[in-house]
Amino acid sequence: MSNKGAYSAIEIDDDELQFQSFAPSSSSPSASGNISSSSTPQARPAGFGTAGTFDPHRTIQDQTVGKPIWSVEYYSKFFDVDTAQVMDRCMASIIPKANFLEVMGGSPDLYGPFWISTTVIFVLFVSSSIVDSINAFLSSTPYAYDIRQLTFAFATIYMYAFLVPALIWGATKYFGCQPDLLEMLALYGYGLTIWIPVALLSILPWNLLRWALVIVGAGASGLFLVRNLYPVLSRAEAQTSKVILILVVVLHAVLALILKYRFFAYNVTLPADGTPADTPAA
Repeated sequence: MSNKGAYSAIEIDDDELQFQSFAPSSSSPSASGNISSSSTPQARPAGFGTAGTFDPHRTIQDQTVGKPIWSVEYYSKFFDVDTAQVMDRCMASIIPKANFLEVMGGSPDLYGPFWISTTVIFVLFVSSSIVDSINAFLSSTPYAYDIRQLTFAFATIYMYAFLVPALIWGATKYFGCQPDLLEMLALYGYGLTIWIPVALLSILPWNLLRWALVIVGAGASGLFLVRNLYPVLSRAEAQTSKVILILVVVLHAVLALILKYRFFAYNVTLPADGTPADTPAA
């Protein structure tokens, strides 16, 4: 009886005594004396490292269910993307190895298109300002920032990134192509990625090189658009899809020409007296 209170008879069956320990244990969460029906340790709950336990994308999408269209929460799902996904989509727009809609995996976003468009605007303004300052220095003339370059870049790039795809979406919707507006915006937004390196390399003072860069940029981004829009346009009649496709190509060519003559058209020449002078280049 030295361990009185440590064991108690709780059940008698077929003349056999069964004992259950009620002694407090350090591993027990409490010493309340509750009897466990199994001595097998309970499995530890899965943590953040377990797939499907914590999905931030699913959490954001669940939070936007039932939100009105005029609320900020409604649009948060369109920006539910991480850096790795944005970088993969940017690379897929420059080097199109697969269908871009498959790369997006049915989850187009507006985060990438917005920041890519904004980056293109910034790079266009900075690169053109650097060239203008160099030309002003070589020609010994005072230099002042031309804020009109920035406003023109804002208007041009944002109209092309958001207004043009909305118009193409409306046309394809009217002719029964069943397009997705968010996918259309993502195509045009990510398609501008190629113009970032083109604008940076266009600082180099060789007009033929700038023409080559513009042609490569327009060709790569145009091919990207046509390749991914064609499956949608093919749902319409042959003549209608051809007209819309021509419209897409023409608007894209207009953008390339605007960028060339507005931001990449400059040259430094030396007159006969040897004084540098800045003259526009075609």
